Amino acid sequence: MLFDDGRQAFIEMAKVCGLAMLAPEERNPEKTTTYGLGVLLAAASALGCEKIVVGIGGSSTNDGGEGLLRAVADPANFPQRVRTFSRQDKPCLERTCRSTRPAHIRWISDKTSIVVACDVDNPLLGPNGATMVYGPQKGADAAMLERLERRMEAFAAEAGLDTVLPGGGAAGGVGAALHKLGATLVPGWRLFGEMAGLETKIAEADTIITGEGSFDAQSLDGKLISGILTLCKPYKKKPLVVCGRCTLPVSVWKKAGVADVYALSEIEPDPARSMADAAALLSGSRTLVAGCDEAGRGCLAGPVFAAAVILPEGFSHPLLNDSKQLTEAQRDELRPVIEREALAWAVTAVSAEEIDRINILNASIEGMKRSLDQLPVKPDLVLVDGNRFSPWRDTPAHTVVKGDATVQAIAAASVLAKTHRDEYMRRLAVDYPQYGWDRNMAYPTEEHRQAIRRYGITPHHRKSYNLLGDDLLF
Repeated sequence: MLFDDGRQAFIEMAKVCGLAMLAPEERNPEKTTTYGLGVLLAAASALGCEKIVVGIGGSSTNDGGEGLLRAVADPANFPQRVRTFSRQDKPCLERTCRSTRPAHIRWISDKTSIVVACDVDNPLLGPNGATMVYGPQKGADAAMLERLERRMEAFAAEAGLDTVLPGGGAAGGVGAALHKLGATLVPGWRLFGEMAGLETKIAEADTIITGEGSFDAQSLDGKLISGILTLCKPYKKKPLVVCGRCTLPVSVWKKAGVADVYALSEIEPDPARSMADAAALLSGSRTLVAGCDEAGRGCLAGPVFAAAVILPEGFSHPLLNDSKQLTEAQRDELRPVIEREALAWAVTAVSAEEIDRINILNASIEGMKRSLDQLPVKPDLVLVDGNRFSPWRDTPAHTVVKGDATVQAIAAASVLAKTHRDEYMRRLAVDYPQYGWDRNMAYPTEEHRQAIRRYGITPHHRKSYNLLGDDLLF
């Protein structure tokens, strides 16, 4: 791809010799080569490009850039006007081409600079090098890994490659090969982040979402996610990660600054289908998503109510929002719509007595789990308002801060929990009219606390709460 009036070029290695271009049974790093990447470098230089940006992720190769170096040493790949060798270099060049050994001279124009977008810090050789870390995903078994490592050692010595260069092991050693040609290696996330004004966008964003095929230890070691985390840190923001799979413990990614992780493997265990249907899985069009929320945590009396709702694909309503942001009339208008249109819904209550026994946080979580248990169908994914939940059966569950304002299913659960609880408190108020529960719903209003001072408490009050306020504590 050429840009900036043809003075710059961008070459994506994954589109030339990438792993995704091969079927699983075709992957064999003993056969794949980087020669095509070298041909494109030659072509870009021949077109007069002053700068070539090379993205070297997603390769299927492990040749240490041998094919690339061979291509840029082959005069057939360059017109005469970009050849930069001198007369005395010619015998060396001819020997190199005959033996297919890497060139020790530059065939790319001295007027062309190469910038390599590299998202890993792995060196060329060793247990953390190109072969041992990335070889298995390219089709190498244990025996092949040993052969590839020995071949890489021999080639590095012959070609004079830097074997300890951070990033030299990227893309099966292409990082070291391009460095040999005078290229500058820079973090890919930083390069493209500066082009896109990423830091400014992060500073202004309410939510940051990033992604990775496999969210693992490598992701936090120079790859895109680690770059996003670096940019988020000054603004005290934590990104969400969407990935194919996650192998990191929760404690690790939380410590790194990630808010939450959504892995497609939690929804679809088959990797082939997960990759083929990623868009559908992420959109939820083939996934039953249950939203959960509660109402009444801050009340002085009565149960806490919880709801779980599974909405049909594409459901929307202009009023649907966090129930606390709606008027009573709007909530009452939404309730029958949700109950009629939802694929499934359930509402449960946890009594004041149980709240006193297990505390309100546990009671709220227990209420949401009871609601999930009562759904006539089991959801594939559970989204919970807030930042606290605990495992429910074997179903993946994620908390969403302010989810009742951003996730339709959670907003619907919020409305049902609130309207069902208000209805219950109005009925209870018939027997206890002095507390004004038909108006204050047992929240700690001055009216409610004055009634407690005058009439005392009822069996429905939460005795573990500070019922009269801090000013009257003894």
